[in-house]
Amino acid sequence: MSASTLDVCTFLERAADALNLNDDVREVLRHPTRSVAASINVRMGDGSLKTFSAWRTIHSNALGPAKGGIRFHPSVDADEVNTLAFLMTFKTALAGLPFGGGKGGVAVDPGLLSRHELERVARGYVRALRHDLGAGRDVPAPDVNTNGTVLAWMADELAALEGTAQTASITGKPIVLGGIAGRAEATGRGAAKVVLALTDHLKLADGATIAIQGFGNAGAQFARDMHEAGFRIVAVSDSSSAVYSPDGFDPSEAEAYKAQHRGLKGFADAVPGNDLRKLDVDILVPAALGGWIDDTNADDVAAKVVVEVSNQACTVHGADRLTERGVHVVPDILANSGGVSVSYLEWVQNRSGEQMSREKVFADLDQRMAEMATAVARRAAEDKTDLRSAAYRIAVSRIAEAIESMGTRRLFNE
Repeated sequence: MSASTLDVCTFLERAADALNLNDDVREVLRHPTRSVAASINVRMGDGSLKTFSAWRTIHSNALGPAKGGIRFHPSVDADEVNTLAFLMTFKTALAGLPFGGGKGGVAVDPGLLSRHELERVARGYVRALRHDLGAGRDVPAPDVNTNGTVLAWMADELAALEGTAQTASITGKPIVLGGIAGRAEATGRGAAKVVLALTDHLKLADGATIAIQGFGNAGAQFARDMHEAGFRIVAVSDSSSAVYSPDGFDPSEAEAYKAQHRGLKGFADAVPGNDLRKLDVDILVPAALGGWIDDTNADDVAAKVVVEVSNQACTVHGADRLTERGVHVVPDILANSGGVSVSYLEWVQNRSGEQMSREKVFADLDQRMAEMATAVARRAAEDKTDLRSAAYRIAVSRIAEAIESMGTRRLFNE
C-alpha cells in the first residue's frame, strides 16, 4: 500500500477504533481488492508512437460494483489512484449507494494532445482494461480533465469490444447517448445542499462570506447556488489568478468574465500571493486538486469552515490541525458526493431504460444530500466529534455490516 493511501487509512483506523470493529473488517478494508497498471500505446499526429501509463483500482466491492472517475493528468500515478479509490469506498457507503470504491487515471496532459490523440488515449484505456469494466463490476465516470465526450468514446469502445451496448457500464455520458440530465451540476449543487443543511451545526449567519479556490465546473456551480441562497461570494480563483471583492459579486458575472478573458485576472482586486487561505471569510472552499491544506499552512486558514469540494483537499495532518483550531471541516466524502449520487441515477436509468427528468434528478439529489448531511451532523453531536469522524463512522458501519454478513472469525471458529 502506498504512503498516501496509508495516510488516509488513518480515517478508517480511527472509525474502526471508535466502533470497536473486528480485525476481519479492518484487514479487508486496508487493502484494495484489485489494482491494475497498463501501458497505452498511441499513434500521434506526427506518426510517432507514444506510451502513456494508466491505472485502475477497485478498493472495495463489498457493497456492489466499484464506482469512480477516470482522470487524465500528468501527475497521476498508482499512489494517487489507490488513494482516491479508497476515498470512493467510503463516499459511496456514506451516500447509501449500492457501490464500492474505484478510481482510474492516465498520466497525460490532455492540453498537449489533439482531439484525435485524446480519443485514441480514451479508447486505448478501455482496450487495456476491458476485462475489469462493466455494469456489475466497475463503472467509471468523468473526473479531472475528462468529460462526456471522453466517456462516450470509452462507452463506444467497450460496446465494440463486447459486441453489445454498454450504456450502464460507464456514467457521465452525453444525454443523447444514455447520460442523465443534471450530472454536470451535481457535484457543486450537492455541496451547496450539504452546507445549507449544516447551517445550524456550522453556526453560519445570514450573508456569510465564501472564498472558492478552483472556479471550474463544481466550484462555479457551488458559487451560483450559494449566491442564490443569500451567501456572499467574495473571492474566487483559477489557475491564473485569485480575485477578491469584500462586498461580494454575482458568480455568473465572474463566469462570463472568465470565459471572455480566459481567466479571472482583472475581474476584481487581486489577492496577495493568490492565496485564499489567509482571507478573513466564513467559508473556504477548496475545489481544485487535493492536498491544498496541509500541516505547513493549516494555521494560515482564517475561515471558520472549510468545505472539501475537491477530493482530499486537506491532508490528514492538515485536517487534524484545523480541527484542533476549532475549524469545522465538511469532509470530501460528504461534500462532493453529489456527483456519484447522480451517477447512480444514470446507472439505474440505463439499466431500467426509463429516462429521468432534470426535476426528478434534482429532487432525488437534494433530498439525498440533505438527509446525508443531517445524519452526519446528528452523529457528530451524539459522539461529540467532528464531521469527518462522524461521516467515516457511518460509512464504515455500513461496509462492516456487509463484510460481517459473509462471516467473521467467530463464525469459522464455531
